[in-house]
Amino acid sequence: MKKIKHLLIVILVGMGTWSCSTIKLIDSWKSEDFQTVKSKKILVAAKSPNPTIQKSYEKAIASKLRGQQIDAIEMHKVFPSIEDKKERTAEEIEQILRMFKEKKIEALLITSLKKTIETNNSSKPERGKILMKDIKKGFFSIEDYDNLKDLPDLDKLDFDTSRESKTIATTYILESTTYDLALEKNQQLVNVCLLDVIDPNTSDQVLNAFVKVISDQFKK
Repeated sequence: MKKIKHLLIVILVGMGTWSCSTIKLIDSWKSEDFQTVKSKKILVAAKSPNPTIQKSYEKAIASKLRGQQIDAIEMHKVFPSIEDKKERTAEEIEQILRMFKEKKIEALLITSLKKTIETNNSSKPERGKILMKDIKKGFFSIEDYDNLKDLPDLDKLDFDTSRESKTIATTYILESTTYDLALEKNQQLVNVCLLDVIDPNTSDQVLNAFVKVISDQFKK
């Protein structure tokens, strides 16, 4: 009987903990060309200066896609020497594009942080959404990649799930964008999805949810 009571307490505490954190897909978009990208070699890149974060996201996403018979490769494995820079010369840009071509990479999937929102627990933050102006821009460029925000280092957060001790709620809007580099510039963007993460309990919880959202895009 004591064991049953103990188990019930654990479950109830767990339910209270889970209710503090929510992770969900809030918006997604696909072009008519998205189906063709599934048969191409996709480079998976995670925007982060932290090698651990970059590798964990790239490995998890690429591995999941390979399990769905998609030819995905991690950025840190195939291009470990490419550095994140604010500006690049024309020669550097040409060299990177040539490296893509030599590796037969025709598609690119980038994960990044779109924005971070802090609100009172009683307030609801304005959710992110996919803007038509970004879709119409429609192409990947090395310069645009530098403007993306770095994925949050959630392992550095204090995962305190006590309602009493938290007066500020933090919401992360994570973004995944997929480009078909073989298409014309105004058609290269073929998929965008936004993940809404409120007060995550663990970094693994966020990563696993993000990987599922991305892989589900390729299933449909």
